Amino acid sequence: MNRRDFIRTLGAGFILLFTGFRFLGRNKKNIIRPPGSIEEGDFNYKCVRCGNCILTCPAKCLKPVTFDKGIVEWGTPHILARQAGCIMCLSCSNVCPSSSIIKIPANMVKIGTAEINKTRCLVWLYQKDCLVCLEYCPVGAICRDKKGRPFVDERVCIGCGLCEQNCPVEGISAIRVSNKGERRYHLRERKYE
Repeated sequence: MNRRDFIRTLGAGFILLFTGFRFLGRNKKNIIRPPGSIEEGDFNYKCVRCGNCILTCPAKCLKPVTFDKGIVEWGTPHILARQAGCIMCLSCSNVCPSSSIIKIPANMVKIGTAEINKTRCLVWLYQKDCLVCLEYCPVGAICRDKKGRPFVDERVCIGCGLCEQNCPVEGISAIRVSNKGERRYHLRERKYE
């Protein structure tokens, strides 16, 4: 190997290394995990990326994380609420071979919190008679203010994403779920029966 080839190889290595580190921490706040998921670091380590949870999901809301969300997270399951919300069947915990997703009681589910973007919401923006998010919320977390506009009660919202899935706004939904307030479990916790 001559000097020129060595410098090119070294430069390419630095570029790959820099790109890899950039992907390691990117977009983590947008990853919504299945109900019963253990803490993120442990989840990424323990998940064997078998796809059992994705295949068994009746709502088809679980998808594998793509490379652009991070190298460490790549291939692990996450919820894309705009495509399909979680119906909280909790079947993903029944098929997880690595205990990355553990069995929990339905009343302990909290995978995130929905938030209304008032600059996109038809009711907030145009005073339209649309309360689709309120109609689809299975736990009654979406309420109306005195003017009939929707808002999310964060204490009640479980982050299922059915509101985001069914929002009639074209493109990016006016209501979106983030993993804010998610409940995660430690490896030392036992499965709930």
